[in-house]
Amino acid sequence: MHRHRCLLLLASTLASISPLFAQTSAKTLAPEVIQLDRFEVTSQKRVQAIQDVPIAVNAYSGDFLRRAGVNSYKDLAPFVPGLFIQEQSPNNPGLNVRGVTTDSGDPRQETRVSVFQDGVSISRSRGSVVELFDLERVEVLKGPQGTLFGRGAQIGAISIIQNKPRNERSGALTVGVGNLGRTEASGYVNLPVTENELFARVAFTSVSRDGSIDNVADGSDLNGKDTTALRASLRWKRERTTADFIVNYQRDNPPGTSFKSGTFAPRGGDTRPFGTAELNRGRGLYIDRTVLGVTGVVTHDLNTALTLTSITGWRDFDSFESFDADGTRLFMLEFAEDYQGDQFSQELRLDFDTGGNFTGFAGASFFDESGSARVPFYTDERQFAAFFLRGSGVPVFGPDGSPFTGVTNNPLTGAPLRPYNREEYIQTGATRAWDAFADGTYRLTESLELTAGLRLTSESITSGYRVINALTPAGFPIAAANFPNALFPPTNGLIEAERDYSSWVARLAARYRISPTLSAFATASRGRRPDTLLINFVGGRYAPVELAEEIVWNYEAGLKGALSGGRINWNLSAFRYDYSNFQSTIVNPTPPPLTLTVDAGNATGQGVEAGVQGAVSDALSIFATYGYTDATFDATDDNGRRQQFAGFRFRLTSRHTFSVGGTLSLDAGSLGRLALTPAWLYKSRHFFDDNNANFGGLLSQEGYGVLNLRASLRLPDTRWEIAGFVENALDEEFIIDAGNTGGAFGIPTFVAGDPRLVGVSLTRRF
Repeated sequence: MHRHRCLLLLASTLASISPLFAQTSAKTLAPEVIQLDRFEVTSQKRVQAIQDVPIAVNAYSGDFLRRAGVNSYKDLAPFVPGLFIQEQSPNNPGLNVRGVTTDSGDPRQETRVSVFQDGVSISRSRGSVVELFDLERVEVLKGPQGTLFGRGAQIGAISIIQNKPRNERSGALTVGVGNLGRTEASGYVNLPVTENELFARVAFTSVSRDGSIDNVADGSDLNGKDTTALRASLRWKRERTTADFIVNYQRDNPPGTSFKSGTFAPRGGDTRPFGTAELNRGRGLYIDRTVLGVTGVVTHDLNTALTLTSITGWRDFDSFESFDADGTRLFMLEFAEDYQGDQFSQELRLDFDTGGNFTGFAGASFFDESGSARVPFYTDERQFAAFFLRGSGVPVFGPDGSPFTGVTNNPLTGAPLRPYNREEYIQTGATRAWDAFADGTYRLTESLELTAGLRLTSESITSGYRVINALTPAGFPIAAANFPNALFPPTNGLIEAERDYSSWVARLAARYRISPTLSAFATASRGRRPDTLLINFVGGRYAPVELAEEIVWNYEAGLKGALSGGRINWNLSAFRYDYSNFQSTIVNPTPPPLTLTVDAGNATGQGVEAGVQGAVSDALSIFATYGYTDATFDATDDNGRRQQFAGFRFRLTSRHTFSVGGTLSLDAGSLGRLALTPAWLYKSRHFFDDNNANFGGLLSQEGYGVLNLRASLRLPDTRWEIAGFVENALDEEFIIDAGNTGGAFGIPTFVAGDPRLVGVSLTRRF
């Protein structure tokens, strides 16, 4: 109720705010279409037309994103061939570029896909999800981008460029409602503080809705949303210097995720992921995540050829998620994840451009990060024992469907089983890295230009692991080495290891302008994921384990063109990459621990991507994308031995994806202008485990399509707009994850995707 009152209050203040923006006059209503015009990007650290960049890059303006209803990573993915986003929750995203996924929350492992926000890395998994609001544009680059975007951009990068303050008085406010109790509000205010010199901008978004899965254990719900994000920024501008100071804050507090068992049905329900769940702890299943970031960007023109850029970033996140890993009413695999991390980064870059044949940049950066992951585990040892003894005639549930608690002593040792026991482990990681980089482009002829780049990295990595023992000895440890715990072998204090590493990444690219509206490009690049240093339980004791750096060589060629006088842009590219030392996670055949990160060997990926966007006419715009990705583990390793996952596809990777849609803009007479935007999105079958055969291939999603619809009516003075949307209009049932922690115990859980979502909104611009 409080949120509804807030929305009504915001709506009622629209008229009272308008005098602040008296300088803004009404505009004549003109046809508006969603289209990707030829516009400038900074993918190569300099301003270029997107068609001139010799990289597979998709870029979308903030206006396109707003009108297409793109507010999150998962909304963006269908518009980018080769990009797939799995978002169980804001605490647990999976970013997949061309078949390669980064989703590990372990602070001791580096990401494979980098996310940058105004030039600052926000790539750490549990802190990377941010709402996409009040943006200038988003750029998605595919293939190794370490030369341009640093040590974590092994296979791709997402660059988010936020709107900066301008020398104008403007603002907007949107309020809306929808099904499942949805409420939303968003907007911005932009004001000059000092005319022509200092400007300020504040933007926000707040979205909340109930969960789509009913939890009959206590009448709560799961798989909901509750996010509030705020950004405040200042821009100071002089003749040769521009300085931006940006503060980003986001708080997520949705209900928990429905990890629903595919083995044990809830009372009165079934094992389908889309029906009711019965997870104990009820409202105690939730996510509480806070992210705070401060960014300073200063650019200074030293002269007409040289520009010095400084990017300083500080970021902190604190994310707690409580979840039921067994997916049932059993109080058996009760977990939580408490992640904390902070980072500081500094980059200095010198750009050179005289307007002649050579342009380039060189610089250095420093990155310092520390983080921890605390994982508590709670269990009723009686239920825990009954589950493990179920093959010997012990029931898991009693006659009334309640968990069976009749096993009161360990049948092997006679030790009493406790109705409540708790233990936990803590992973810690710290990284300090220094980079030096350079990249340049030389125009050999009017049509041909060559680009080369190199980044050198030196880093110090510290890895730690500690187990906090149960307060009382566990009566049912699953392995003798675990005592006094049920799951985690004791460490008897913090165990740490430290190593120093160095490496390099590079790229070569060529671009040939065939005609003013058609160009070809080819690239060869080396990507790298840093070495992983873990503390594993090996041979009855804990010891440091090093996994060699992942290396990927990527080769690509493509065409970029324009049609209809530049109104329609299209692109086509083909790629192949070769991986070595690809890391994966497996269930430990001889626990403890339950899972292991292993070197799965060599892998190969290849594919084709295509896209077209633009305006067919003043009233009709279209977009279409297609991606084919064949990413599999090689049959043999470098020594000719058969690999563990030989021939299996990478997890979360569909061979075929496509999207198609458009916007029809119609004159509605005295009512204003009506815009209709349908979009159809399709993914072919994909697996949720690198071991495709796990559970007989059950951990997969068959091919499915989703239809989204949007409509808006902008009134004649352009200040008022009414909009509506239907996401997943056909109410398609699909899952976004399977296996999870329960899979390590032989009872995989499944997470349902969003059902049909409907909403309307009202916008007032000033």
